[in-house]
Amino acid sequence: MKLIFLIFLIFCVLFSFDLRVDVKPDTVYLGSLVEIKVSVENNKNNELPVFYDLEENIEVFTVVNKSLTPISISYFLQFWRVGEIIIPSIPVDIKQNNHVISQIETNKITLNILSNISSTSNEMRSIKPIKELNLISPFKIALLLLFFFAGIVGAGYLWKTKTRQSKSKYSTGSFKISALKESVKEIEDLPLPEIINSESTEKYYLKLSEICRLFFKEVFYIKATEMTSGEVAEHFTLIGIEPELVNSWNDVCQIADMAKYASHIPPIDQFTEDKKDYIKLITSFYKIQSQLGANNKYRKFA
Repeated sequence: MKLIFLIFLIFCVLFSFDLRVDVKPDTVYLGSLVEIKVSVENNKNNELPVFYDLEENIEVFTVVNKSLTPISISYFLQFWRVGEIIIPSIPVDIKQNNHVISQIETNKITLNILSNISSTSNEMRSIKPIKELNLISPFKIALLLLFFFAGIVGAGYLWKTKTRQSKSKYSTGSFKISALKESVKEIEDLPLPEIINSESTEKYYLKLSEICRLFFKEVFYIKATEMTSGEVAEHFTLIGIEPELVNSWNDVCQIADMAKYASHIPPIDQFTEDKKDYIKLITSFYKIQSQLGANNKYRKFA
């Protein structure tokens, strides 16, 4: 009885997943796009397939694009060599509760790449006779000159109109949305991922981090988009930002790093809460920068 149960358990583990590979089109020519779709079938609701990038060989083929769904991935390839091309096995991990419970892989994919050149004749073709070419007629030349002068006149008119509008704008005053309001609006308008998985979670938190770094770049005049999180925190410490606020920056960076490097997927409510935390963070930094600017202005006139 135990032996039967063991055989049944092994059968369920080994054959619970179906890995399907589809190649479109069937006939592949040099330089044309080919779609290789890898899909996992018969998996349970709480089992999540994890796909990896296809390692390309620039001399043989390049990966132009890829399309990901919850149960499949499509690689779009472009081949640069004629003949039989063998693509190595593509691995797929099966995760359950953020733990890898199984790893499966496709067989090697063999494709026969054809050439668009169908002629096999080595005979030299006869030289084509000289063909007389008619240059632009005088009428077309006159028409082009007319368009040229009309373009100059139109450009002058637009320049004068723009100059008048600029003078009117500066005389009545202008309004520009502050960096804080613009960044807050971008965070509020950032939609939640439609399909929550490790890839969409990573993109979501990287976008929050990007908005925050662009805000720092404009307000504090630092290259925040080119600096590491630790370098940004060190800069804030050097200019006298409160340690508590610097720690808040480190906390949000840690959340983004977990999503990027550890494939951490927080609860659905946490996505919205983290947006609020980012808004509170940049608002606090904006207030600190305003105070620093006011203090520097006071010292200048003292």
